[in-house]
Formats: sequence, C-alpha cells, structure tokens
Amino acid sequence: MRLTDCAMPNLQPRQFVVSAPLQRDEPEEDWMRAHGSGAIPSELYDLYRRADYLSFGRAPKFLTDIDNVLFSYFAMVLRSVMESLQDADEQLQSFIENQRLAYDYGKKIRGEHWDPEADAKARRHFRDLLIALQSSLDALADLVALFFTGLVPGLRLGRAQFSRIEVWLKRPLPPFGIIVTPLAHHLRELFDALEPLINTTGPEREWLPLMRLLRNKAAHLGQPVFRTVGLHDNTPRFFVFIPRQWPYIWEKHIKPSGSSPPPDPNFLSKFYQQTLMHQDMVNYAKGLKAKVNDVVRAGICILANTYLHVQDLEPNVTALAELQGSSEAYAFEHFLND
Repeated sequence: MRLTDCAMPNLQPRQFVVSAPLQRDEPEEDWMRAHGSGAIPSELYDLYRRADYLSFGRAPKFLTDIDNVLFSYFAMVLRSVMESLQDADEQLQSFIENQRLAYDYGKKIRGEHWDPEADAKARRHFRDLLIALQSSLDALADLVALFFTGLVPGLRLGRAQFSRIEVWLKRPLPPFGIIVTPLAHHLRELFDALEPLINTTGPEREWLPLMRLLRNKAAHLGQPVFRTVGLHDNTPRFFVFIPRQWPYIWEKHIKPSGSSPPPDPNFLSKFYQQTLMHQDMVNYAKGLKAKVNDVVRAGICILANTYLHVQDLEPNVTALAELQGSSEAYAFEHFLND
C-alpha cells in the first residue's frame, strides 16, 4: 500500500480517526497498570495526574503555543519515561527467569531441568533492559531541558542526552545572585537531588558510565558482547559475572603448555577481581533497575514541583525554538521493490 492509495486527495478533517480521546478525566489503563505493578515511581504517576492526564488543550501557560507543540512534546516524553521503565521492568523479569533456566554444570550434576535456548534469550533480555533504562534517563533529560531551557550547559531540547546532565553534576553549581527566580530555585533542588545518586562513591562509583558502555556496545554490536564468566559456590550452584571493562578478551591469556615464565597460580583469582563486577549478573540487573528508578524518582519529584510553580509563567518560547532547531526530516518516500 502506498500513501497515495489512501484516498489522500479527498481526505477531509472530519474523516480522521483518533485512537484515544483528546481529553480525559481519568487515567489511562497503561498508566494505571504501570503504577499498580510498581514499574514506575509514584512521583511519575502524580505528575501525569497533575498534568490532567496529558489531555489535549489542558496545557499550562508555560507550555502553551499556537500549534500545541510544547505540551504535546511534554506528553510524548513523559509517556516515554513511563513506557521505558515499564519495559525495563518486564525485561528484568524475563531476564531473571531465563537466566534461571540457562545451562550450567551444576544443574547437570543435580539433574535439574534447563532450557537450551534460555542463555541466548537471557542475554537479549539483558540487552533490552540496558536500552530501556538508558531511554528512561534520556527522556528524563529532555523533560529537564523543557523546564530548564538553557540552564544546563550543553543540554538541548529534543536531543535526549542524560550524559549532558551527568557532566553538569560533576562541578558545583555556581552561587545565585540576590534575587533567585523560581526556575533557579528548582534547578538547585534538581542538582542537589541528582548529584549524590550519580556521583556515588565506594563500590557503586562509576555505575552510570559502566551502564552506558554496556548499553552502547550491546546496541551497536549485539548481545554477544556480554562475555560472561560462570563461578560456583560449594553447592555447586553457578553464578554469572560480567566484565566491567571493554573489550574483554580473555583469549590473550591462553599460552602454550610449557611456556615461560611459568603461570602465576593466583592469576585467575587476581584477574577476575580486577576485571569482573563483584556482583553476579542477576543481582547487578536488579540493582541497576533500582538505581535508575531512584534517579527518575528524584528528578520527576523536582519537575512535578517545578510544573506547579511555573505553569502560569510566560510561554517557554526558547524551548520551542530549541525543539524546532533539533527537528530533522529526510527525502525518503518508499523502496522501489514495494
């Protein structure tokens, strides 16, 4: 089917069909489901309700423009946060279930059931978990850009780059002047809420750059980049660990028998301590989901208060200009073999 075959010359405005009501007086089922399951923080659901369930025509003055662009974009990105976190929750549960069914030698010894396809499925779910979690942070970054346009260096509306917020959080926020605007006040709150979650110390340090590295490599190269190592306890029950560096080429340590110098008998223990996460893959995935949820919860909590306090300010024309400057369009129409 081609676009030109869909009665385009005769299509009238009254012939359009909208798949959902433009105005709502109650929450949508997918939002209620995500909230009820705990997949999204309550703060996100509260902002959704505060924004009149994202109903068309209910935009606050701050997000009002003649073409309904700003509030519509806000609604789209807020939904992106919700759906990304819901997707992450589903991917996490599927990953845990398939990882439980994956083959290891301990199951063979104990005569337990395993699924030959479970390992590959688990890796794919882990990849999709990483993508969904990063998407939720990038969507959060676009919400920040919408409310605090031009106040976070390098952060532009429409680019969805949480990495810009990460850079912003690395340096202390400059002191404000004598007069502090509502936006400046909430920007300070946002910084104070996110900074300790991102710039962690101790065993959690650099959790976000590592997640981004894993997401990027998996998105570009696929799930084979997860070079796992299975280690067991005294049961023996096996646990899967993944590297915290890239690339992870263990083959370079394979040497011919009798080569000199003789191998260090403690090499493997040292090597694993230096290169692997010190937490098995399942618990890492659970912890990562919880950490991203905490970041989104903290950010949305500040944005919800900001929404309340800036809704009657003048329309954010700067945000509209940034969004229009980020727009892209291409000449593609259809493939010739259609």
